[in-house]
Amino acid sequence: MFLRKLLVLVFILSCGATCAMAQDTYADKFEVTPFGGSKFGGKINVAGYDANQYVENLYIKSSIDYGVIADYSIWDSFAVEFMMVRQPTTYSEQNYITTPPTTTPIINGTLSTYTFGGAYTFRTSSNIRPFVAGGVGWTNFGNINSDPGELYLGFNNKVAFNLGGGVKYYFSKYLGLRFDLRWMASHTTPNESESCEYGYCGTYSGSYKANQGEANLGLILHF
Repeated sequence: MFLRKLLVLVFILSCGATCAMAQDTYADKFEVTPFGGSKFGGKINVAGYDANQYVENLYIKSSIDYGVIADYSIWDSFAVEFMMVRQPTTYSEQNYITTPPTTTPIINGTLSTYTFGGAYTFRTSSNIRPFVAGGVGWTNFGNINSDPGELYLGFNNKVAFNLGGGVKYYFSKYLGLRFDLRWMASHTTPNESESCEYGYCGTYSGSYKANQGEANLGLILHF
């Protein structure tokens, strides 16, 4: 009977030690940060796509944004990062032949960007920790092709990337605030450029980009 109880006790302690080791190994490595803020700027070149020949660009209205950032620490200062940000907005076209040029909202839409990348946090002796971060993924331009008779760009999803940084402030080991400031670029319509070098000229294909800025504040939940 005593041996049986001893074996049960050893089993329980072994499980506890295993769980503790697992906690040391996997815990304290996750950070999830829901956030909100603003996203500003951005235009899409629509020359040749818009039914109105005097419209060259489709402007993305600056507005609020929201989303979530998930980090998993690989080393003490470096983490792999997933970021999702969503922006409800309005697309407006600018007629450049009028004086002054007129800007007309034509359709509401939602930009949803998903990126995978990394973040490097500078270790300090205080609870304030600056960081730099960046990622690559794609942007979904929601509702941009809803009216083919007026505007049809031929895409909804395009490659996107971001780069920026900010600062984290930890109230405790498991809770903090994160201020994040980033530049976001999303590929849009195709373009062609000509380059000449060593007496040879060639045409190269590329893409216009919608360049936007983001300023967000989030609540850090550290696991």
